[in-house]
Amino acid sequence: MKKAKLFLAALSAMLTVSVSAQDITVTGTVTDASTGEGIPFASVIIKGTAQGVAADADGYYAIDAPADGTLEFSSIGYMTAEAAIDGKTFVNVSLEPDNEFIDETIVVAYGVQKKSSFVGAAEQISGEKLQSMSSSNISKSLEGAVAGLQTSSSSGTPGSSANIIIRGLGSVSAEQSPLLVVDGVPYEGSLNSIASNDIESITVLKDAAANSMYGARGSNGVIIITTKRGTSDRVSVTFDAKVGVNSRGVPAYDVISNPADYYELTWESIRNSVYYGGQMSLGQANAYASGSLIRDYLRYNVYKGIGDAELIDPTTGKLNPYAYDLKWTDNWNKDVFRNGVRQEYTVTASGGNENTQAYLSVSTLDDEGYVPASGFNRISVRGKVDQTIGEHIKIGLNVAYSNTTQNLYNSSEAGSSFSNLFYFGQSIAPIYPIFQYDLATGEKLYDNNGGELYDWGEARPYGQLSNPYGQLMTSKNEVISDNISSRGYLDIQILKDLKFTANVAYDVFIDKYDYYTTPVGGDAATVNGRGRQQMERYSALNANQLLNYTPTFGDHSLNILLGHEIKSDSNYLMLGEMTNFVDPNNSDFANAVVYQNLTSHTTEYFLQGIFGRAEYNYANKYYLSASYRMDASSRFAPDKRWGDFWSVGASWNAKQENFLIGVNWLDAFRIKASFGTQGNDNIGVTKVYEDLFSIQRIDGEASIVKVFRAAPDVTWEKSDNFNAGFEARFFDRLSVNADFFIKETKDMIYYRPLAMSQGEPATQLVNDMDMKNTGVEFEISADLVKTPNVLWNVSVNGTHYRNEITKLPSDQPQDGYNNGIYWRELGGSLYDFYIPEWAGVDPETGLGLYNVYSQSGKGGELVGTTTSATNATNRAIGKSALPDLYGGFSTFLSLYGFDLSASFAYQLGGWTLDSNYQALMGAGTAGTNWHKDIFDRWTPQNTDSQIPRLENGNLNASQTSTRFLTKASYLSLRNVTIGYTFPKRIAEKISMQNLRIFLTGDNLWYTSARRGLDVRQSFNGTTGFTYSALRTISAGVSLTF
Repeated sequence: MKKAKLFLAALSAMLTVSVSAQDITVTGTVTDASTGEGIPFASVIIKGTAQGVAADADGYYAIDAPADGTLEFSSIGYMTAEAAIDGKTFVNVSLEPDNEFIDETIVVAYGVQKKSSFVGAAEQISGEKLQSMSSSNISKSLEGAVAGLQTSSSSGTPGSSANIIIRGLGSVSAEQSPLLVVDGVPYEGSLNSIASNDIESITVLKDAAANSMYGARGSNGVIIITTKRGTSDRVSVTFDAKVGVNSRGVPAYDVISNPADYYELTWESIRNSVYYGGQMSLGQANAYASGSLIRDYLRYNVYKGIGDAELIDPTTGKLNPYAYDLKWTDNWNKDVFRNGVRQEYTVTASGGNENTQAYLSVSTLDDEGYVPASGFNRISVRGKVDQTIGEHIKIGLNVAYSNTTQNLYNSSEAGSSFSNLFYFGQSIAPIYPIFQYDLATGEKLYDNNGGELYDWGEARPYGQLSNPYGQLMTSKNEVISDNISSRGYLDIQILKDLKFTANVAYDVFIDKYDYYTTPVGGDAATVNGRGRQQMERYSALNANQLLNYTPTFGDHSLNILLGHEIKSDSNYLMLGEMTNFVDPNNSDFANAVVYQNLTSHTTEYFLQGIFGRAEYNYANKYYLSASYRMDASSRFAPDKRWGDFWSVGASWNAKQENFLIGVNWLDAFRIKASFGTQGNDNIGVTKVYEDLFSIQRIDGEASIVKVFRAAPDVTWEKSDNFNAGFEARFFDRLSVNADFFIKETKDMIYYRPLAMSQGEPATQLVNDMDMKNTGVEFEISADLVKTPNVLWNVSVNGTHYRNEITKLPSDQPQDGYNNGIYWRELGGSLYDFYIPEWAGVDPETGLGLYNVYSQSGKGGELVGTTTSATNATNRAIGKSALPDLYGGFSTFLSLYGFDLSASFAYQLGGWTLDSNYQALMGAGTAGTNWHKDIFDRWTPQNTDSQIPRLENGNLNASQTSTRFLTKASYLSLRNVTIGYTFPKRIAEKISMQNLRIFLTGDNLWYTSARRGLDVRQSFNGTTGFTYSALRTISAGVSLTF
C-alpha cells in the first residue's frame, strides 16, 4: 500500500505540469571529414547550455533540443563544429582534425554535462572496453581501469561480484561500496544480471561536487551505468558471439606433490618429536618413526609391495629403494579441476524515426567454472523505447528481465572447512586418494552401477569423513534469480529554458537458494543429509521529479536544478532447514524427515530527499557550482532522521584566456576545486533505534533472545570531501589529469563493547570514531602515433593515499588499542598490523624464536626471545595492509582495420598476512601437507636456516607473526584483445554494415611475492583458500546487418 501511494504521488506530479514550449528530437551522425567513418562517443551539446549527449560507437546521436537552437559537435582530436537546427530532425556533421581544445560529454547526477563545465572529479569508461572482457559480472572488469577505484575479490566463482572502494576506506563498520545507478536511478540488484553488451558507458563519480546530489548514498562514490538506447535511423541488427575456455588464473601454492618426499619429511617430524622431547635415543627414535609412520600416523601406504614398517629406512631416513610402484596417482591439486566452457551470444536491434526510437536485446550466457559443479548461467532481455509526443513531450520506458542460475561452489569456500576444496586440496598430504581404492592392492572400487566411489577418509588422520570433491559432486548449492528492472520517464518542455522531468523505477529481485549436503559422506553423513532452502524477494521503488532551468544571457549561462526523490525498499525472506533425507539424490523437503528450522521476516527501508543544484558559466572560462540536499532515512530515530549535505566548486578553463589561446602546443588547460559533505546510512541495520529480538524454539517452547541492542542516538556517518586538480592536453597527443583529495569521515559507526553485567548482546552501535584519507591520483594518456590509418595510444593511472585515524573511540585507550591483528592509534591507519615479531631460528636447537619486550628499571625497553608464541609480545610493527600506489596501464593500437589492446593492473607496497602459506609451514601434523620451502628447514646439517625444525605436533613453529607478513605488490595482465574489422565495402558485399572478428584473453598472467598468493582477495591484508580468479580465452565475432 505504501508503495502504491508513493507511485501515485509521483505519477500525479508528472501529470500536473503545464506545457508551453517546443522541443524536437534531432538525430544524425558525426563523422570524420577525412575518412567518412563515424566518430565514436563524439560530444553533442545544445549551444549556450551544458545539456548534451554522447554519440554511440558508430557516431550516431539523438538529442532533444529547441527547434530554433544550435548544436555544437566535438571530439578529442577534431575541430568543434556548429549546426543550426532550423526545425530539422536530421543533422549530420563532419569534423575536421584540429589541435584546439576539444570538449567531452559525461554522465553526471541526474543528467549529462560538458566535462569542461563540470567542477567535480569523474571518469567515464566506454561500453566497448567492458565488452572486450569476458566477465559475467562487470564489477570485475573495473580493476585498474579508473584512477582512485580499487577492487578486491574473495571469490573467482563465475557470476561473483568484486568489492569496490573509491578513494580509500570509507568506514570502519558501515558499508563502503559505492552507490550503483542504472539509467539515472539507484539500483539494488547484482551487476551479474546486466549483460555487458547492453552498456553504453560507466561513469565513476568520486568527490562531493559529483556525488553530493545523491546525499545519503553517495559518500562512498557513485558508479553510473548508462545502457544503450535506440536510434532514429533504419533498423539495424547486431549479432555478437563469444566462445572460450575458463581455467585457473592464479596457480596453487607450490606444495609437495611427491609421496616419497612427504613420507620422508613426516618420518623426520615424528622422529624429532620423540628424540628432541627426550623420550628416546636417536636410534630408538629412528626405529620408532619407521615402525609407526603408517600404523599410528598416516594410515595409508601408497606403494605396492612394501610393508608399512619397511617404507622408510631407519638408518637413513630415506624411502625404500624398492618403493616405486604406486597404488594410485590421484592429485588433489589437478584432478579436481577442469577447463570450463564459456559461451555468450547477444542479438540487439535498434532503429526508429524522428519521433520513436527503440532498442531491444536478447542475451544468453553459459559460464562454466574450472571447478566442476560451479558456473553461472544468464538469460537476459532488455527493451527500451523513447517516444516524442507532439512538439513538447517525450516519454520513455526501459524494461529489463534476467534469469540467472549460479552454482555457489560451497557455502564456506573462503574458510578452513573440510568442505572447502581449495583449503583441503592444498592441505592434504599427496598420499591420500580422491576415490576409493583397495588399500592393500590399489584396485579402484566402484558402486553397483559402475560409478566411482569417493574416499571419505574414515582411516585418515586428517579430514576424517571428509572429501570436498565428493561432496561437491553429490551435493547442491545453487541460487536461481529472477530480476526485473523497469524505468520510465516523462520530459515536458514548459518554456524554452525550463524543463520538467519525472523518473520512476521499480525493481524486483527474487532469489531461490537450494543448499543440500549429501548423506553419502562429509559433515552431513551423521544426520543422513542436510538441506536448506531459502526464498528472498527484494523490491525497490524509486521516483524523482526534476525541474531544470537553463537560461543564457550573452556570455552568462545558468543551469539550475530542483528535485525531490523518494525511495521505498522491502525485503522478504523465508528459510527452512531439514535433515534425514530418504533419497540421497533428492533435495526436496518432501524427501526429508527431521525438521530443523523454519523462519521468515520482512524488512523495509524508506528514504526521502529534497535537493537543488546551481551552476554558472561565464564565457566558457569560469564555472561555479553549488548543491544542497536534505535526506531523511528510516534507519535512524525520528529526531536523528534528517541529514544535510552540500557542495561548492569552481573551475577555470585557462586555455580560453587570451594569453593562452595562441599557445599552439597547449590544447587544453583547466583547473578545478570543490568541497562538500556527504552521508552514509548503510549500516546493515534496518532500524538502529529499536531492539531486535529472535525467537528460539526449544522443545516446543519459545525463548526470546535480544540480538541487537537499540542505539537511538546513532545518526549519519558524515564525510567532508575536498578535491583540487587540473586537466591538460599537449601537442594534441598527451593528456594529463591529476587530482589531490582529502576525505574526512566523521561520526563513524562503531560497535562499542559493553560490560558483561549489561547482558547480551555485548556491543552497541555509537557514532564515535573519525578518520581521514589524503591522496593524489593521476591519469596520463599519450597518442604515440596518430594518422588517418594508424592510432597507437598508451595510458597509465595511479592512486596514492594515506589513511589516518583522527579520533579514537572514547571508550578505548587514547594512546592506542588492538583490534584483533590490527593496532589502532591516532595517526595510524585502520589496518596497521599488531602481531608478534619473528626473531628467526635458534641455530642450536632449530626452534622458532619470537621477540619478548619488557620494561627495564631505568624506563627503557628490554628485548628477549621465546620459543612459545603465546608468550611473545604482540606489537605495533609499523606495517600497514594499505598499498603505497595502485592503478593500471594499457595500450591500444589500431592499424588498417586491425586492433590490438592490452590492459594491466598493479599495486605497489603494503603488506599482507599470508595465512595460507602459514598453514603450509607447520612443524608437522599427521596427514597435512607442506609448502616446498620446507625443504630448507633447520637440520643439524643446516643450522643457518630460517625455517624451524620439523617436530610433529609443535604448533609454535608457525604461529601468526611477522614471519608471514609478505609484500602485497602485484602485477596482473587483465586483458589482451586482437581483432580485425573488415572494410565497409567488403561487409556491404555480404549485406552487412559491420563485420569484426577478435580473440581476447582475461587474467592471462599474474605475479606477486609468492606463487599462489593473490593479494586481491581483500583490502585488509588477509588471505584465504578461495576459488581463485578465472583465466578466460575467447574467440568472437560481431555482425551488424
